[in-house]
Amino acid sequence: MRRKLLMVAGMLTLGACAALSMAKFQEPDVRLQGVQVRSLGLTGGSVDLYLDVNNPNRFDLRGTRLQLGLDVENTHLGDVDFNDAFNLPQGQVVTVVVPLSFEWAGIGAAARSALGYGTVDYTLKGTASMQTPFGNQAVPFTRSGSVAVNGNRPAPAPTQ
Repeated sequence: MRRKLLMVAGMLTLGACAALSMAKFQEPDVRLQGVQVRSLGLTGGSVDLYLDVNNPNRFDLRGTRLQLGLDVENTHLGDVDFNDAFNLPQGQVVTVVVPLSFEWAGIGAAARSALGYGTVDYTLKGTASMQTPFGNQAVPFTRSGSVAVNGNRPAPAPTQ
């Protein structure tokens, strides 16, 4: 009886390993969904970046680090090294709020005025570090587009 039990356990383990090895890691998709101004002062300010991270995989992931740079209106606003872990359930989108601090020095007038209201053009570039069943993965990403500041939604793109 014990021998049969060990054989069944071994077959189940091999089956699980085979199923996992057939699963292929797909890179998560990182998108900037909004910018919330937290504070503005004489020397600079801080904003919260609302990032939607989509896990297209059939297994859970754990984000361990986000390193990114944000350009607003063609001007570099700042860089972030975010080390708070976050869980990405399989097939779901999770919103991660990332704080970014910046200084006014070197930021153009267009970027300054755009942070006060409305929609801004941006470029977001970075790397997301993920723990997967296959080991750690570094996922590079670059996104450009328009994003709402302070919760305003961007105007829908015209349809043709």
